Amino acid sequence: MIALGIETSCDETSCSVFASPDEVKSNVVSSSLFRHQPFGGVVPEIASRHCLEQIDFVYQKALEQAKVKASDLDVIAVTYGPGLIGSLLVGVCFAKSLSYQLKLPLIPANHLEAHLEAPFISNLGRFDQVLTTQKPKTYIGLLVSGGHTSLTYHRGKSVTLLGETVDDAVGEAYDKTAKILGLGYPGGPMMDRLAREGNPDAISFTKPKQNNAYDFSFSGIKTAVLYYVQKQKLEAQSADTVAQIQRDIAASFQKAVVGWIVDKAIQVALDKKTFDIVVGG
Repeated sequence: MIALGIETSCDETSCSVFASPDEVKSNVVSSSLFRHQPFGGVVPEIASRHCLEQIDFVYQKALEQAKVKASDLDVIAVTYGPGLIGSLLVGVCFAKSLSYQLKLPLIPANHLEAHLEAPFISNLGRFDQVLTTQKPKTYIGLLVSGGHTSLTYHRGKSVTLLGETVDDAVGEAYDKTAKILGLGYPGGPMMDRLAREGNPDAISFTKPKQNNAYDFSFSGIKTAVLYYVQKQKLEAQSADTVAQIQRDIAASFQKAVVGWIVDKAIQVALDKKTFDIVVGG
């Protein structure tokens, strides 16, 4: 079976050709990131327009790289949510049109669930040695992405949401903290690079408390960083001092948020008495 996957949930437009049982024959992505950088974040209208401009090109390129024709396809899958409504509409409408034209079944996909299925695709090039197609009977799913952070319990085909972010996802917290530090957008990669050069014990951030012990909250740490930066009066500091403060904040921030995520994932696994944690995002 040969499947076409279409993904337009946010600022990227992607098509992939997948051959059963687990061969990714092509995966083409067109990013609109460069269009959002001047605004310091994703602008929904710009994202959807980029998807509309790129979807057919990405689709044709995916078929070309996979060395297949449209007539070779057996099924089409498309992300129907969650995501930016304008971007999602582009992918769904394109997929429906193809499905009608080619007389193929159409499968709607929740891309958060898909994040946690992806690790079981073994034919992914350099990742072959660390991924497995042997899905455990039960496992904890840890989803960490730009807009979502959640913990789920998987038993067979059943998926139970145990906890999720109550405000900012960790990716959003990275970007907002980077903006406070004047690092630009996207902030995550820059924060990660700075963290490697800073002191992770320079600042102690208070772990947030939620009514649901499995939920996440990353809005508070962003505010704590803002107050810390204001207290340091960076405008009165030398360039070298400012750079060191930025490195220490990045390192302390990363140690805190990663620690919270890891601790909760392990605690959930212990509570559910399962020894497998699957990470996606």
